Amino acid sequence: MEQRDRDTEILEKSREEIIYYIIDFYGEEMKRLIFTYVKNHAQTDDIFQEFLIKTYKKLAGFNSNSALKTWLYRIAINTCKDYLRSPIHRFLQYNESMKSIKKQKSAEQISLEKERQQTIIQTILSLPIKYREVITLMYYKHLSIKEISQSLGINESTVKTRIMRGKRKLRTKLEGYDVE
Repeated sequence: MEQRDRDTEILEKSREEIIYYIIDFYGEEMKRLIFTYVKNHAQTDDIFQEFLIKTYKKLAGFNSNSALKTWLYRIAINTCKDYLRSPIHRFLQYNESMKSIKKQKSAEQISLEKERQQTIIQTILSLPIKYREVITLMYYKHLSIKEISQSLGINESTVKTRIMRGKRKLRTKLEGYDVE
């Protein structure tokens, strides 16, 4: 059975069953998406819980104009953006930066940071959010331009422009690496 058919079928069930379905089929994917925004495992878990609560409350308003996955991405992204604008995030970010100043990196950590994949991921995470989100959705979540546009609520041409500019910024930061 195709995912979209399964999604349509499950939407006829109770809200609790739908939430269990979302956790089973989309949970890890949503957590990874949330992590790309907050870059903290503990905060990721908290925001994921908030995402589930918002999803539960908004289930009655879901119409099948878009795919369930796209709708869930939209809720997760908006939940992350709400968190990033919150005062608690700024406070936690300040505390983390103070801790990192106090810590010295070991030789093992330095060598691990030089590994290609980790470097690329860190560079992507260092991009401004508008570029990071489209790059992540395109290359790691394998969404189409149209799906990204729907998830973020922006024009397809804006998505294309942000991908192009994000890739340009990555090339600049990752001289010598293949960004594609």
